[in-house]
Amino acid sequence: MKKLLLVCVMAALGIGKSSAQLAPEDYKYFNHLSAGISLGLDGIGFDVAAPLTYNFAVRAGYTFMPRVKYTTHINLGNSAVFTAPQVDIEGKLKMGDFHLLFDYYPFKKSSFHLTAGAYIGSRTLVSAYNVVPFVKDTYWGNSGLELGNTANIYSQYSLVTDENGNIEIDMKVNAFKPYVGIGFGRAVTKHRVGVQFDLGVQFVGRPGMFGNVKYFDYDAGDFVTRTERLERGRITNDEYEDIDDAIRIMEKFRVYPVLKIRVNGRIF
Repeated sequence: MKKLLLVCVMAALGIGKSSAQLAPEDYKYFNHLSAGISLGLDGIGFDVAAPLTYNFAVRAGYTFMPRVKYTTHINLGNSAVFTAPQVDIEGKLKMGDFHLLFDYYPFKKSSFHLTAGAYIGSRTLVSAYNVVPFVKDTYWGNSGLELGNTANIYSQYSLVTDENGNIEIDMKVNAFKPYVGIGFGRAVTKHRVGVQFDLGVQFVGRPGMFGNVKYFDYDAGDFVTRTERLERGRITNDEYEDIDDAIRIMEKFRVYPVLKIRVNGRIF
């Protein structure tokens, strides 16, 4: 009975000590660890953090967007290739990145921090594809949306289906996305539980729409089909000027804003 009482007292003392507020001198190289969950414009995140010194901390984790789907439709016009003049398009988010971030706390009595690091992961942000095949099966794999000038063989530029009659357009950015930002709150909280706010930007590079395109290749001397970035200068068909406008607007946004809140608990 005495031994049991002693164990309980020691456990209580251990809990009391671990729950105490950390002092500046308690922050040393990887001597503490916290785990956090975040919610923000970059999605839902899970990470762990550790101090390097009182003024520096490192965070590592994974952030993703829920695979939300949406449906819209586009008008195709009349063509012997299409099964109908309208097609339903479904889009899906595909954002998911690992991140490594370093926080710098310049003031001893403030949790204000500067952050630098990177997000590394998927290049594809959004995928859009037809719900059902809209091209007649005899044309699968070699026809689709004629984005260029059909009157000139050298100006033809088509977004073609695969062998199953499907077209997919992916919005892509760089896989490596440097990040800088500011915020409040400690990655490894002084108390058992803490809150951290971050505001910053990811540098995503030049966004682009990628698809399965068919065009005349002068070097090959024939038509080729390749999965590559859609080129605005080759989209000359007025029926698809919306695609050209979407690419033009999208290419202007080379940074992605990040605003998030992180709740973290100190493990030890």
